[in-house]
Amino acid sequence: MEHPLLVDELPPSQGSRSADAGQSEPVAHPSGSAAPALPPLPNLPPSDVLLLRPSDPQYANYLAAANIRAQLRPALRAVCKTEHAVAVMVDWVRTNNLSFAVRCGGHSYEGFSQSSNVVIDLRGLNSIKLDTTSRRVTVGAGVSLYQIYQAVAAHGLALAAGSCPTVGVSGHVLGGGHGLLARSQGLTCDNLELATIVDSEAQTLQASATSNPDLYWACRGGGGGSFGIATQFALNVFPLANALVFGVSWKLSQAHAAQIFATWQGWAPAAPNTITSILKIGPAGNGMIILRCIGQSIGTESELRNALKTIVGLQAPSSPLTIQSLSFLNAVKHFAGPLDYESVYMKAKSDYVFTPLGPAAIQTMLAAVADVPVGGIALLCDAYGGRISDVAAADTAFARRGGTQYCMQYYSSWTRATDTTAHLAQVARVYAAMRPFMTGASYINYCDLDLQDWANAYWGANLDRLSAVKRAYDPANVFQHAQSVPVGPAIVSA
Repeated sequence: MEHPLLVDELPPSQGSRSADAGQSEPVAHPSGSAAPALPPLPNLPPSDVLLLRPSDPQYANYLAAANIRAQLRPALRAVCKTEHAVAVMVDWVRTNNLSFAVRCGGHSYEGFSQSSNVVIDLRGLNSIKLDTTSRRVTVGAGVSLYQIYQAVAAHGLALAAGSCPTVGVSGHVLGGGHGLLARSQGLTCDNLELATIVDSEAQTLQASATSNPDLYWACRGGGGGSFGIATQFALNVFPLANALVFGVSWKLSQAHAAQIFATWQGWAPAAPNTITSILKIGPAGNGMIILRCIGQSIGTESELRNALKTIVGLQAPSSPLTIQSLSFLNAVKHFAGPLDYESVYMKAKSDYVFTPLGPAAIQTMLAAVADVPVGGIALLCDAYGGRISDVAAADTAFARRGGTQYCMQYYSSWTRATDTTAHLAQVARVYAAMRPFMTGASYINYCDLDLQDWANAYWGANLDRLSAVKRAYDPANVFQHAQSVPVGPAIVSA
């Protein structure tokens, strides 16, 4: 799930940010090469775009990325304020054959929204328009999740999306978008009604169920940076005055932690749809494990307490169960951590679990985690099921639907560059230990450059159709990055 520090929980890895920590719209060309000399810049007025070079006073204000490891200094950052500016910039980079990236929130784990050459930055597209009658919010592609939450909460409404407040809406919705309302309201992409896209020919397209339906299908889970640049989204919102937030922690031996984990994985995906929960697992030192179960419910308190009895009474908690009724916006703040933009060194990997892990897998997982120094890693398990499973796997590009139990993220963050090698090794060891028990399916919003067969890992059976959409809307592969949808060979029917 796209979650940050989640303030009431254990403090693994200097916090726990996820991109669903939404991923920003990724790059459209590899960006590691030296920046070329740029041709004359497009003739656009300041009302359309802010063109920033490294020598400009405002350049540093737009530089920070969520993952410091992936941060680059572009030769040109074009902060677009209008859809026209986006189209002009697309035409300019395409006709001049320039490497470029597309940025919204800048939370792409592997820096797909970074480039040393040109960055088309969407943060100037920051409009939010709410129609309370249709319960639909239309937002610019540069808006953060918290900005949307603030706007809709003022009218007693809510959006189902992730908990990291500074994640940009673009990558989050395009990659799926799991959050603490997912089991009751579906993924963020399930609530997408329309996306406005600037394509590789700098033309503006509307993608909806009735207009460019294949592109609309791809926008719901296909990830960013493959088909064009999204400039605007129309999303469904729903009435929500209050929500229940809960949390309980344990510090246990591996044997007792295994009991909690096994029970949670059997309970959470099958719990009432009103409840979305996360289980966090981290090392506590001396071979011990710390676990924290947190989540949110939009049902009754009696229903929640009843459901939690399955797990809460198994072992004596180190921090007792708490349940609070909060307004939707305060529930967001409860899990959000700092509302200011944060940059850290980080690495994450992910697995989808389709069949509950057996005793040997759980024992292996806990032993691997316990072997990591305290704060060195957190495993974050996001419960699926509920409304997520109500959508057929082929109905959207997001394929992990019915039968998906939970997504497990292996997350580590740190503050000193000198600690990078150690943290990368720790994550790799725990992930490697679990390979005999996993299928290799991964979440695109937790992008991972270590994956060999990343396309099948992200999209599974939907990959062929995604490649067909790619061939239809971007046959020249203008929009590409290290893990964008491949154009692929034409599929010939028998």
